[in-house]
Amino acid sequence: MGEAWRLGWWAPLAPAVEPDELIDPSVHGGLLSAVAAGSPLDHLGQRRLASLKGVGLAGPDGRPRFPVARAEQAKSLRAAATDLGRGIARLLAGEWSRLEVEYEPLHAIVGGSARDLSPSSNPAAFLVVGGLLLDLGVRRLLRRQGLAAPPFGSAYVWLAEGEREGAGVWFARATPLAGRGYLVRCGRPDSPAWSALAVDPEAAPALPAAREPALTELAEGFGWSVVRLVEDAIPALDPIRRRIPGADDEGAFLTWAYTLAMDTTLERLAGRGLVTLPATGALAVRVTAPALAGL
Repeated sequence: MGEAWRLGWWAPLAPAVEPDELIDPSVHGGLLSAVAAGSPLDHLGQRRLASLKGVGLAGPDGRPRFPVARAEQAKSLRAAATDLGRGIARLLAGEWSRLEVEYEPLHAIVGGSARDLSPSSNPAAFLVVGGLLLDLGVRRLLRRQGLAAPPFGSAYVWLAEGEREGAGVWFARATPLAGRGYLVRCGRPDSPAWSALAVDPEAAPALPAAREPALTELAEGFGWSVVRLVEDAIPALDPIRRRIPGADDEGAFLTWAYTLAMDTTLERLAGRGLVTLPATGALAVRVTAPALAGL
């Protein structure tokens, strides 16, 4: 029996139909990998492939239109992305005092303090650096550069065989709140807390409107430095991309690679005691500035 397949996806805003509703990793991972390898399909496999063609996830020849990586391919990408993530962590750690000035005043608002040694001791750092800067902020700039810009209303998706970390662990996603700004969740989408946070968005703490301009400037300033590191890493990532079926969608591939790099960055920063990864799996905050929501 082969290793498990994992689905990862990202979009500026959640599409009308989330990829989880269209793609079953345990079914479609092996199926699309077999098609890419030229293996014949039985009748059931052909029917399943036809359904993917019908929603545009596979081409007329049956090959995937998004990255589908066997375990060894996913492992190679994760190793390369780890190098990028370490570089990003060094960049941020070297400038941490500048970041701390902005997130420190938010501790009381988001439920913690710099001196609190509880498991949720540094939620402001995790939300500001992990969510607003590294995820939503950098991905917004990657779109502006044309490096990773999914078509309007759609998402970038990828399937990775192997360990759970191969498809990405930590994500931030923004949900519009009908004229009241955005709910930003940051954490593990597979955690119960992630879904629970969306049930009552108004329960999430709101960032003070007066602080949003400075946070936007912070995310953009550091974000461009991270984007430059990503651009510098592309030549090393490209040989891996060319070996993965469906990774001719360069935007989807880079989005996946950056997701893995960001995981490493957060783990390195947590190892230094600069951020605390949420014990519950996810945290949320409300913002009004579209830029802070990654838009």
